[in-house]
Amino acid sequence: MNRQLRIGVVLIGVVLLLMLASAVAWADPLKIGFVDLDRALRELPEAQAGATSLNKQIAAKQKEIEAKRQQVDAFQKTLEKDFPHLTNAQRQEREAQLQSMILNLQQFQRQAQDGLNYQRNQILKNIQDQLVKVVSRIGRAGHYTVILNDKSVLYVNGAIDITSQVVAAMAAKPASKVNGSK
Repeated sequence: MNRQLRIGVVLIGVVLLLMLASAVAWADPLKIGFVDLDRALRELPEAQAGATSLNKQIAAKQKEIEAKRQQVDAFQKTLEKDFPHLTNAQRQEREAQLQSMILNLQQFQRQAQDGLNYQRNQILKNIQDQLVKVVSRIGRAGHYTVILNDKSVLYVNGAIDITSQVVAAMAAKPASKVNGSK
């Protein structure tokens, strides 16, 4: 229900903006579209293939991390078992080795996570870039005025774009009025 309310508020805001925006917008009938990006990302073959590839990479990294963790655990158990028989110098050396192994494991985990996040972001960026192009093409071909998703406007017909008017109005005002000072 919260999502529907959010969509309703966005749609009402857009409709009011369109009514106030420009007389040119009234020349063509108002046509608004909506794209559920979450659903599109779930259903797109590119997204599914990207998720499958990423899941395989995650599984491989988890295996590597688990193997390294088992090495650390084995070394720690050996150290605990041998601890009473070691000299102080040997104890310090082995404890330093253990700490080094733990730090290396933690660093490997961070690097693996960073690498996987980067790949996930690249996959999403590529898909989102494609989606924006497709939505724009559909918007132009279908003579849509605006196409929205639940968070933003994806396409706007240039006839209702008032950016130039806003920029001109901002440029015409003295800097002190724009900044809110008197």
